[in-house]
Amino acid sequence: MKKLSLFFILSFSFVMLPAFLAIPSGEAVAQEEEQRKTKKVGAMTEKVAKKLSAAQELIEQEKITEGLQELNDIMAFKKLTDYERAQVNYFFGYVEYLKENYEGAISFYRKVLQGEKVPEGLVSSARTTIAQLYFQLEDYPRTISSVDEILKNQTTPRPDLYILKGTAQYQMKQYENAIESVTGAITAAESRNADRVTQLQKNITTAAGKYRVKYDRNNIDHISLANEVKKVVKLQLADTRKSNDKYVQLEEEIKGLEADAKNLAIGPTKEQWWLLLRACYYELEQMDQVKRVLERLVVEWSKKEYWVQLSAMYSQDRQESEQIAAYQTAYQEGYLEKSSEFVMMAQLYLSQEAPYEAAKLLQKAVDDGIVETDDEKNWMVLAQAWFLSKYDDKAIIALREAAKLTDDGELDMRLARSLSNIGDFTGCINSASTGITKGSLKRLDESYITKGMCEFEAAKYEDSKDSFAKAKIDADRRNDIALQECADTENLTLDALMVKMETQKAFLEMGKEIEEKVIRCQLPSSVKTVENWSKFLEKEVERVTLLQTQIAAIEAQLASGESQALTF
Repeated sequence: MKKLSLFFILSFSFVMLPAFLAIPSGEAVAQEEEQRKTKKVGAMTEKVAKKLSAAQELIEQEKITEGLQELNDIMAFKKLTDYERAQVNYFFGYVEYLKENYEGAISFYRKVLQGEKVPEGLVSSARTTIAQLYFQLEDYPRTISSVDEILKNQTTPRPDLYILKGTAQYQMKQYENAIESVTGAITAAESRNADRVTQLQKNITTAAGKYRVKYDRNNIDHISLANEVKKVVKLQLADTRKSNDKYVQLEEEIKGLEADAKNLAIGPTKEQWWLLLRACYYELEQMDQVKRVLERLVVEWSKKEYWVQLSAMYSQDRQESEQIAAYQTAYQEGYLEKSSEFVMMAQLYLSQEAPYEAAKLLQKAVDDGIVETDDEKNWMVLAQAWFLSKYDDKAIIALREAAKLTDDGELDMRLARSLSNIGDFTGCINSASTGITKGSLKRLDESYITKGMCEFEAAKYEDSKDSFAKAKIDADRRNDIALQECADTENLTLDALMVKMETQKAFLEMGKEIEEKVIRCQLPSSVKTVENWSKFLEKEVERVTLLQTQIAAIEAQLASGESQALTF
């Protein structure tokens, strides 16, 4: 059998088992009595009824051969009414169905239709079964024509017939026709709930008028309209103080809209119908309609896949608040299970400037063993969330874990700068040293500057000098490359560029106007940074050296018992 597309996972099924009742009862009796009032049909003798009952019992016990013998015995009777013959053929069709001889089954069900005095209920059931069997045979054109034949003779057609037709149309890639069939099924089903639905729809349109939400009165999707009105009310709620009486009214309005939308969605329709509709819109690339269907699905059949898909569609349409709301609902409902899903939720919180919520969620997932801790990217998201939440200590823990998992030194350097910011200069030096040793750094000059600064703060002046000297080597190299690139851009030699830049600098210092193009080269700032820090370091070393000399002199005087009149 041909498989449906992955997007169209419908678990589609129809009741394929016809009801064989030798002695009708209950609803079947009432139905056939009504039919007998409008159409003269043949009766069933007690002899035939007993034989049919025996055949049914044998077939249900999977004694097919014995059951067929009972049916053949009936057909051997000299006189059979149209009704009796139709019932026997119905049984024969069912047996062929059990044997998966669908063509044979169809031929017997067609014999049911040939009798003139056969109840309409049996005829309708045979027609429906024929349509279903054609679908089973993947003969979709005949499926459609068979359903059309049924619909033509019914004043109140069954919604599932429209769905059978729509599914066949989907398989034939007649997506627009399939949409028409599915919406027909939905309309037929919901029309039976008319009074209740009408009141709910009125509640929503009244709210739309109250909050001046425009909509197409000739084509109203009330659930989508309720969502649009809710957005407007939420905006008003955000601008209203909680102490204001209006705040409570707006909250109640939102709850009412949510309840009306939910009750409107909970109707006689089936989940598979909406999945078929979603698949058709997807094939036609009508993503707004796909989103509309998903909004219906999450209300009535709340499932992880629907919330996640809806969140993704909101993301594509740049509806950030709706995206995070959908994904957050999936989280709150306990649908999130994978590491990547929790990381995504944290990233969505970060995108909405809610870093503390992101940090709490992801930290708990890490502590619970849900999030993969062997991926440095997960630790980086956690570190970012804690940093933005102003919890530097917790951020550094996450950053340190991330740095352990990388082969290059970039994260170690980031950790070094973070440790420097909280005054842990020894930790900064260690992390910077690790990062430089690992290598593969984007900016070796800046890495040595970070290390030199922390060594300076830790009063390791000689180490600091050495770091700044190494930083200067890489900074000068980058500066030379930048100058050469600038010269190439200006179509000058390097020497000519240097002369022109010095000349323009002198003119600017003298306040003279430069008539030609002013040359501006993008040079690395690390050259100046190293120069400034080296000068500052030199002065600091002189100051500390002088101070140490003075202290040594004081200690010497105190030790010798000389005068306490000291000069500085």
